[in-house]
Amino acid sequence: MNIKNKSLIFIITAIPFYLNDFSNIFINAELPWLLIDYSLKLIPLCLIFYMIVKKNLSLKDLGLTALSPIKFILWTIGITLLGLCLDEPGFAIWSKILPSFKLGTIPIGPGSPLYTLDMTVGLMLVAIAEEIIFRGLAFTMLKEKGFSPAAIFIISGIAFGLIHWSAGPVAVVATALTGTGLMICMWKTKSILPTIVAHYIINYLSFSGLASNLWGI
Repeated sequence: MNIKNKSLIFIITAIPFYLNDFSNIFINAELPWLLIDYSLKLIPLCLIFYMIVKKNLSLKDLGLTALSPIKFILWTIGITLLGLCLDEPGFAIWSKILPSFKLGTIPIGPGSPLYTLDMTVGLMLVAIAEEIIFRGLAFTMLKEKGFSPAAIFIISGIAFGLIHWSAGPVAVVATALTGTGLMICMWKTKSILPTIVAHYIINYLSFSGLASNLWGI
């Protein structure tokens, strides 16, 4: 397979994320849900790795570029704080405006023996996979097509928000805005390294309930 069209690569690697939400609706058992969830993130990553080996993609195409330690730290802190401001308060704000129904939920909770694994390995896998595809690859693809930064923010934000469709309109809009905030970092630094760390921290604080406590929501 010799695919060099970044749009096609993006579509192929993004599809599993949209399909993954069906497991939130139809799978209630923890282990099968976890296996499906992890598989549908590892499969796109394996395809991305294959594309790199075949030289159809470069690390730069994916935003995997090094930053100076100071720049990395400052951007990581800044984009994490921005994401925290957009995420949990965003859910609270949009829930007052949009329907807050959910089609499905994640079956693994704090009482599960798989909870620690999912909050560490699982969330890091989410951060790496989603940042590579929905920030790094999406930015490169849209930029090469001649889209302006504003259009890139909007298109990539919508694409990212929609992978959370099973959680309802509030989640789609809130995560789209958070994704747009993360894309600012990719635009300014050409690197997703800070956004991977920020994404993990934001998700961890959100799923653990610490973010809600922080904001008093």
